[in-house]
Amino acid sequence: MAAVVSQNSSKEFIVGIKYKLKRKIGSGSFGDIYLAINIQNGEEVAVKLESVKARHPQLLYESKVYKILQGGVGIPHIRFYGIERDYHCLVMDLLGPSLEDLFNFCSRRFTMKVF
Repeated sequence: MAAVVSQNSSKEFIVGIKYKLKRKIGSGSFGDIYLAINIQNGEEVAVKLESVKARHPQLLYESKVYKILQGGVGIPHIRFYGIERDYHCLVMDLLGPSLEDLFNFCSRRFTMKVF
């Protein structure tokens, strides 16, 4: 998937009327993840984007699973799901570092103390 937000991008990508994409922070098996900001209150959120042309779309199902699990520990709050431009968009809480971030922080080596 091509990056929606480049460092020199003059076009703003706004999702759900109020979430402005800032920069790419990750990617998954079916899309990219961006840091975004709520332009009404400055709050940072995560936005997952999946092409509407995806052969096996998954983002709608992911949003439904999150809604079922809503309120559980470590489950992000879903703020928006919809289509913007050519993308399915899922806006959710920004939770913190990924497992890979933590792995890199630990010099790519987990010890038994981690568990």
